[in-house]
Amino acid sequence: MKNLYIIGEPKPLSKPEIEEIDNQISFSLPADYKEFLMLYGLGSINELVMMQQPDKDFIKSNFSDYMDFWTLTEKEEQLILNSLTIAATIDGDVITAIDNNENPIVLLPRHSDEVIYFENLENVINYYAEKYKLGDDLYFDPSYNFEQEYISFIKNGSLDKTLFDTVHQIFLDQIPVDKSYNLQTQPKYIIQKIGGWVYFDNIGKSAVRVKYQKQFKTEADKIVKLINDQIK
Repeated sequence: MKNLYIIGEPKPLSKPEIEEIDNQISFSLPADYKEFLMLYGLGSINELVMMQQPDKDFIKSNFSDYMDFWTLTEKEEQLILNSLTIAATIDGDVITAIDNNENPIVLLPRHSDEVIYFENLENVINYYAEKYKLGDDLYFDPSYNFEQEYISFIKNGSLDKTLFDTVHQIFLDQIPVDKSYNLQTQPKYIIQKIGGWVYFDNIGKSAVRVKYQKQFKTEADKIVKLINDQIK
């Protein structure tokens, strides 16, 4: 399993919580998937792959009448209908675990009718790292205790892009950051003391998002105030 850079404080699942997931199904889950949950818990990988609360009813509830979205044999269809959905992606792919010892994880693509089988979770992560050209610069963003602030730069129907650039620079001058991603496009600045990040929409220059964990709200509020004070 890849080591992921962790933002903030994760909430790993306990052994009893893993056993509770196991008890939902009649087959064995991939060992590295359970290892992932016990190390990281629930959350997202690079805001692209969302590791969600496992759900044995998701496929039946949402796709039982639409399995012809994908090219499947009758056996494959039944395995997937009785699977445990474990993740989804920003593009609408669904990732689900099935009763198959050799290839226990299936990717149901949003934009293709060909499903993809994987022998473990690590291969799923590698697939998306290559698809999105992430290299080894992967991070885990816990969903535990998170909140977000959305700060718009559109006032009275108009957008001041020069103000956006000014605020961006003030932020960089005054707020220490631990790590940065996508500096040339949509910069995301990781700040561990808020358990989250600050994201500048450098393309549209219309908004800033601040994601933080509730236990660090006092520190996060200081950043939100700094930004808001500039655009009043």
